[in-house]
Amino acid sequence: MVRSYIKIYGPPILEAIKALEAVAVDMSKAISLKFSHKCLPYPSQSNTRDWNAYLKNMERTYVDCYEPVRLISKAHQQLGEYDFFYEWDKEPNMEQVENLLGKIDEALDGLGCYYTINTK
Repeated sequence: MVRSYIKIYGPPILEAIKALEAVAVDMSKAISLKFSHKCLPYPSQSNTRDWNAYLKNMERTYVDCYEPVRLISKAHQQLGEYDFFYEWDKEPNMEQVENLLGKIDEALDGLGCYYTINTK
């Protein structure tokens, strides 16, 4: 389980936590598609040397084989070293973490507090 831990510095901490909760609600709507192994496609006789074209054809042909997966599976405030965390469904890539950072920056803009993030 991979989490992004947030530590808030400076007041207003309660308003910052509420803003982070709003980000969590927004991020819980974001999904990615994961291939379900319960429906295994059969390769066609097309040119399989072009891997990207093959994958695109597979996605078109086997749309039902993809199931939605939430990017953020859980988010909650906590006591201790960090004030809040976002739990990722799977290890995030850099673009996903940057997207989260942008949403946090926007949510905390104007509150006057700072934060650090540690994803592990």
